Amino acid sequence: MSDIRLFAAERASVARTSEGNLIAVRGTRDGAVFTADWYEAHALEGRVFGANMGSVTTPLTFLITLANRPDAWIRVPDNTMILPLSVHVVLEAATGPATETDVRIAQNDIGNGTSSAATVGPVSMRTDAPVTSNCVARQLATGDTTAETNPMSVWRQTVITASAAGNDAVSQQHITRADMGYPVLVGPATIEVFVAATTTQATGFVIITWVEFPERS
Repeated sequence: MSDIRLFAAERASVARTSEGNLIAVRGTRDGAVFTADWYEAHALEGRVFGANMGSVTTPLTFLITLANRPDAWIRVPDNTMILPLSVHVVLEAATGPATETDVRIAQNDIGNGTSSAATVGPVSMRTDAPVTSNCVARQLATGDTTAETNPMSVWRQTVITASAAGNDAVSQQHITRADMGYPVLVGPATIEVFVAATTTQATGFVIITWVEFPERS
């Protein structure tokens, strides 16, 4: 029979130790164990990254949907694995009148095509950046990328009400890992965002976050 005990710690200051040392398990006085969220633990390691497409007051003008021309994407190279955490799409103006967002994954690295580097990122969500991302963040493919291998949509939404001011609730699309069906991208792979309207193309911003590991971690 096992017997697990911990140090009750309900106080303003708790013990800390340096990397690689043993430390007592901490919990409440009734024996409940404190545990860190799994994703929070990887954020502490510096393995959560983000990228911005469009920034501050300069939105992207999204493209007409064409094969191999996404608006925002993360390239995952060989020997790297990522878990997409969230995709946030903000439509600053959508007068289309119907504007569709399609988030999808592919089983290959689609490359850069003719595009621009993401406005910001990849950037570690830990500000001292102890880990460097192997991924590449791109935006606005005005020329073809490499054709996708086995592409699959993991989230879609169509905004059917025109909005010139970005004040429609559906213009704020926060897509969680659960919404996407818990994809695991083992490089080479890609996560892509397409935003397109029936007539006038929308303007807006995309934020993508992910946790990243060596492929065999």
